[in-house]
Amino acid sequence: MEWHIPKGSRFFARVLNPIMSTDAKGTVSGFTFGRGPGGPQVRRKPTPVRRLRTTQPANRSLLGWLSRQWGGLTDVQRQYWREYAVNNPQPDGFGGTFIMSGINAFVSLNHVAIRLDDAAAFQESPPTDEVPATIATFAAVTGVGNPGEVDLTITVTGTGEAADFVEFKVAGPFLSKGRVEVHSRYKFASSVAGNILVDTIADLNEGSWYWFQARYVDEFGQRTAWHVAQATPMLTP
Repeated sequence: MEWHIPKGSRFFARVLNPIMSTDAKGTVSGFTFGRGPGGPQVRRKPTPVRRLRTTQPANRSLLGWLSRQWGGLTDVQRQYWREYAVNNPQPDGFGGTFIMSGINAFVSLNHVAIRLDDAAAFQESPPTDEVPATIATFAAVTGVGNPGEVDLTITVTGTGEAADFVEFKVAGPFLSKGRVEVHSRYKFASSVAGNILVDTIADLNEGSWYWFQARYVDEFGQRTAWHVAQATPMLTP
C-alpha cells in the first residue's frame, strides 16, 4: 500500500507498507524515515532550548549594558580596573591562575554584585578592600523540617557582614552518593546575607542525592572559592 499527503500539510510521508515498515519514507511528527548506508533509519532534529524560559536573556542584557558602561568610563577609571585585574589573579580551573583584562574584571564583579543585589550595586571603580570573610567549613545534611529539604551550614573566617552574601548552588538529583562532582549540572539555588550562616534548600526529590556548593561574595562582587558537600533530603515520615 502506498499513501501520500501533499507537502505543506500537517504531515508528509510516503510508505510502501504500514508506517513503521522498513520501507517507510518521509516525515511524520518531526521524525524522518528513510534509508542510509546501514539500512533503514529514523532521524529527528534536536529541539533547541527555549531561551526565554532561562536566565540567559537577562544575563545577556546585563552583559551588554556593562560593556556599554565600560565605554563610558574615563581612562583613569579603566586603568584602575586593569591594575585591579593584575593584582587579583583568578583560578583557571586547572589548579593555576590567570590574569583578567580590565574589562573582564569590571564586568565580572559588577555582574555578580548586580545579580545578587540590584542595579544600585553598580560600581565605576574597583574595590580597594579584600573580601572580609571566607568560608572555612561547609556542611549539607538531611533536613529536619519538611520532606524534600536539605540544611546547609557554613563557618567563616573573618567577619561575615550583612551587606555581603553567601551563595549556594545545587546539582542533582542523582541515584546514589557520588565521588566526582558533575559541574555541568550545577544551578544557583539560593543566597543569604553574609552574616547568616545557615540556609535550607527545599523541594528536592526524596531519596535522591545532591551536590551543593557555597561561596562568600562581598557587596562589590568579589567572591571566594566554592566549597562542596553532598546530602540526601528528608523523607516523608
